[in-house]
Amino acid sequence: MDYLEKINDLRAQKAELSDKAEKLVMDGKFDEADALTTQMEGINSNIDTVIKAMQASQKNAGPVDLGDDGILVGGKKPEAKDAKKDLHLFDSIGEQLRAIVAQTKHVGDDKRLSQINNVVQGVGTGSGEDGAFAIQSDFAGAIMESAVQNSPLLQRLDRYTCSASSNSARWLRFDETDISESVFGGIKMHWAAEGGSVAASKPSSREMRLDLEKMMGFMYATDEMLQDTAFLTGLASTGFSLAADRLLTAAVINGDGAGKPLGIMQSGALVSVAKEASQAAATLLGDNIIKMQARAMPRNRERLCWLMHPDLEEQLPYLAIKSGDASKFLWNPEGGLGNFDTQRVLNKPVLFDDNCAAIGSKGDILLVDPFQYVLLMKGTAKQDWSMHVEFLTDQQCFRIVWRCNGAPKVDAPLTIKNSTKKRSPFVTLDARA
Repeated sequence: MDYLEKINDLRAQKAELSDKAEKLVMDGKFDEADALTTQMEGINSNIDTVIKAMQASQKNAGPVDLGDDGILVGGKKPEAKDAKKDLHLFDSIGEQLRAIVAQTKHVGDDKRLSQINNVVQGVGTGSGEDGAFAIQSDFAGAIMESAVQNSPLLQRLDRYTCSASSNSARWLRFDETDISESVFGGIKMHWAAEGGSVAASKPSSREMRLDLEKMMGFMYATDEMLQDTAFLTGLASTGFSLAADRLLTAAVINGDGAGKPLGIMQSGALVSVAKEASQAAATLLGDNIIKMQARAMPRNRERLCWLMHPDLEEQLPYLAIKSGDASKFLWNPEGGLGNFDTQRVLNKPVLFDDNCAAIGSKGDILLVDPFQYVLLMKGTAKQDWSMHVEFLTDQQCFRIVWRCNGAPKVDAPLTIKNSTKKRSPFVTLDARA
């Protein structure tokens, strides 16, 4: 089950109900609005349930199939040769790290390490004399899955998983820059009289390929730290997950595509909105917000979200547009109507990230449809993970490797009917220097 997809579906349902509730409140229909609020509270409860189920499914190590070799583990032999029995190995990544350190210091010989190497890497031996051991696959997968699911941006991307034998993905991209008369670069519909004919048309497409790139992380731990398995487990899991989240998010926003994902700011589809004529430096105005939304694609608006540098947060409560002497404010705080878990501008979630450009620079604020960005990952069961241990001033060095890549699905803005404005799923604001 894709827990994140279910969570996003529930959040989309809640956003739709919130829009309806807001209109009812504006019309003074408070009883009807209260009924929708009750429904939203139920959805919040369902989201909490899904999150708990997702966390519970990742809490402990899953089984590892050792095959038919009959290796003894814990004094017990697998059942019948023709009925493979999955054996539970290390209970946590911290326990495995301690076992590896003990073996490299020749003060322990845990057979489970070689068994994991046999299963994960397909090798015949796993002595680890060169300091290299494979991390138990379910630990590795859980860490990287947490990196994606805990990231407000990454969890919203269109995610795909490569099989164990694949290192790339191919798909067809339709060449379209104008959808005023056709879609997908050439598909048209016509009103046709009986017996009449219409002009032939066909879509224009080209094959795209996305190769996996390598993400690598390091962690140093002293012998004293290695004595506390629970602490080491939390440090390794949380540390690698957070570091991967930050590095991958930075690439999704700004990556140049060379050995890393191609970022939104480098996309040919990016549309940049001009600042206001008299706008002061490093400011954000309500007019900027309205014009940025106007340059987004008309459809799938429910998926849009704002990406902002945290320094812009203090300006959000003042965002407004004026009509005569009246002002309409565009910002809502967390926990407002609908009990949203993020601040909202024009009722779209705000995701703060310091990978956005410095305040006042182009790219300090973006309005994006994250689903128009594809994130390709290596499958969790067979990910290319490894750990190297070496002596260095009484410290152990752990290395972890993960394969992934990403790119925008579109590479050019689109023109719609009866409009000269270019629109895109990726919109930013020009510099205000």
